[in-house]
Amino acid sequence: MSYLPLLLGLVAGCVSTYAFIPQVVKIWRERDCLAISLKMYVLRLIGFVLWLGYGYALGSAPLVIFNVLNILLGGAVLVFKLQSIGLCPDPRKRFCPGEPAAG
Repeated sequence: MSYLPLLLGLVAGCVSTYAFIPQVVKIWRERDCLAISLKMYVLRLIGFVLWLGYGYALGSAPLVIFNVLNILLGGAVLVFKLQSIGLCPDPRKRFCPGEPAAG
């Protein structure tokens, strides 16, 4: 049995999932997500859910694992964005208070 498809899936999943981390960290640190596109993140999350279902149907561990991680990271960005426009509660005003953090 060839392990090349599994190896490619793992590497692709690592790279595409890692791509989310700088965006999440930037929003977390700067508390600014006004420039983030709400429509893009909604569509992207729908895509991840569909890829998750596809991976589950195929029994592909890399597709399932990395799409779950992408849903969590993309979902965090989406929640931050929704908080910035007042569509999601942010009682502590920690994320995206509506204006960029000073400094």
